[in-house]
Amino acid sequence: MTFALVRYKYAAHVVIGMCVVTFGVLLYSVRGLDFFYDEWDFVDKAEGWHFSDYFVPHQEHWSTVPMVIYRVLLGLNGMHSYLPFSATLLALHCANAFLLFSIIRRRSGDALGIAAAAILLVLGRGSDDFIWAFQIGFSCSVFFGLIAVLLVDAERLTQRALAGGSAALVLSLASSGEGLFFTGAVGVLLVVRSGAERGDGAEAPWWRPARFRTAAMVLAAPVVAYGIWYPLYGARHADIARSPLSLTAASGLLSFVPTGLGSGMAGLLGAGWRQWWIGFAVFVLLFVLVCRRGRPAALAIALGAGAIAQYSMTGLVRAQFGTQLAGASRYVYIAAVFLLPIVAEAVRDVRWEARWRAVAVGVAVVACGAGTLSLSTAIDRRDRQFVRQKAMLQTVWYDRGDARLDPNAVIDPADAPTLTVGLYIRTRAELGSPLSDLDAKGLAALNADAVAEARRNVLRGGGQAQSGTEALAR
Repeated sequence: MTFALVRYKYAAHVVIGMCVVTFGVLLYSVRGLDFFYDEWDFVDKAEGWHFSDYFVPHQEHWSTVPMVIYRVLLGLNGMHSYLPFSATLLALHCANAFLLFSIIRRRSGDALGIAAAAILLVLGRGSDDFIWAFQIGFSCSVFFGLIAVLLVDAERLTQRALAGGSAALVLSLASSGEGLFFTGAVGVLLVVRSGAERGDGAEAPWWRPARFRTAAMVLAAPVVAYGIWYPLYGARHADIARSPLSLTAASGLLSFVPTGLGSGMAGLLGAGWRQWWIGFAVFVLLFVLVCRRGRPAALAIALGAGAIAQYSMTGLVRAQFGTQLAGASRYVYIAAVFLLPIVAEAVRDVRWEARWRAVAVGVAVVACGAGTLSLSTAIDRRDRQFVRQKAMLQTVWYDRGDARLDPNAVIDPADAPTLTVGLYIRTRAELGSPLSDLDAKGLAALNADAVAEARRNVLRGGGQAQSGTEALAR
């Protein structure tokens, strides 16, 4: 018996249990986090969004789905607590792990599916996408992308499954640019799996139109949707520092793509981006192996193509900021979703013997242990970051009556470059805040350096705040 044939009666229950425990532990662990960086763009502007505003991209990303989620959560909860935002993201993360398990178990068995779900749940190197609620756009793209894969990778395709997969891809695209890679992967999957036969019973060459028929049906809606959105909104509002079609941008891919793929593979074992060369060598080895299997390994081939597309398209815009950005946490998470099924496919035919079981368990334990450690480090780093940011925000709120307060000043240029004094005070007055009002004694208990920095940033002339009776105009 091989790994692919391993089946457990309660495998799905085990993964659900893992997801529930992870959700609870992580939600408690991130209880101290708050709105951060780009997130303030949504928080400050959500109240004034009109219908067309939901289609304006955030940087280059079509962000309708996360904008709707934020608008709903802000409408229900305001800014009184960050936990609903964190809980929504963590629920998506756990759902992604379960979907990944469901996809892998079909061909590679329950044991490898459980291992993949466990690794993703505590993927410390990809933690940005499940501890920072603003990454809900990336996680939604993964969620809908995996639903599409699950629907179209069935043994027998139905019209309902094809329609569902097509709709899921539209939502994946409307969540973030990461949906492009899932759309491409689904297209490759359907073309490779089609195996259209000629009259003599032999498999038709890949270029025959019959092999593209199903893919065209599924991709029609997402391609048309993106084709309408991009010229109307994306091209006009995209914030790109240089043309992605230049030779300079293309040359950056020579280092960005291998670094990204290698960082994603290394990240599965908790290693950092500097070990990218080892991870890239493993990726090439495994991808060549699964490609040699042809149609039976269609899913792994398609997801490998999706991973390559991810770093190729991302690199055209982001490589200008340095090759190390390819190893950024937010990209490692997406890569892990593409790479784990490739690893599972590569080892599916290994015999289910005691020594190989021990090796598999050992690798899974090491990966989960290393992931947990790096995840804990990432949360601790964010907690320290928010101690500083919260002190700065509380200082501004305390000083809101100071006549020297500049409403156009940026409170924290490092971690919230779009958040001005006027926007923060108005938004907090309208939506509330998880931060309590302070008296002079409470202010004195805050980090003195953060208080001083906030006042230097927002008070005309800097220095100590003066008491005032006039509230800043709202």
